[in-house]
Amino acid sequence: MENIASFLKTTISILITLAIISAGLFLWGKTQPVVELANNQAAAQARELSEQQYSAFDNQLVSGSQILTAYRRYESEQNFCLYVERPYVYGQTDANRQISMNPSESGYCRAFDYSGGSFKEGTEKDYNKVNDKIISDASSGFYISPQSRFRATLIKDHNERIAAIYFRAN
Repeated sequence: MENIASFLKTTISILITLAIISAGLFLWGKTQPVVELANNQAAAQARELSEQQYSAFDNQLVSGSQILTAYRRYESEQNFCLYVERPYVYGQTDANRQISMNPSESGYCRAFDYSGGSFKEGTEKDYNKVNDKIISDASSGFYISPQSRFRATLIKDHNERIAAIYFRAN
């Protein structure tokens, strides 16, 4: 009789343990979609916060002076470039119209397709680099007039990270 009572206690203990584990797994399975949704929302909010500093240039009309402001604002950004397509002036080559600027002056700017407004495929570099002193010097061939108007577009890389701003003359 003692063996049967011991067997029943052990069996009931195992069944109660299995019921508790099953209930826990059932609840865990029900909460996974909620946890996944919360993670996605948190990631979207973090991405939105990190991109908020660029919102002033997101598909906006800006002046030439705001390009200089953008250059100074993003000096601490590594591998961030500004691409500018200046207005056409008779006799001017594309080399003087299409310029790239790396505000941090470390690294390089990727090759850019000014007609399509996107990065070129491959690992080419854009060597037509200028800085804020050159674009603000009226005697320079790369001078950007503070009154000129540009359409600003944010350029994302293949990781959906904002990697550049493209300013196209209006």
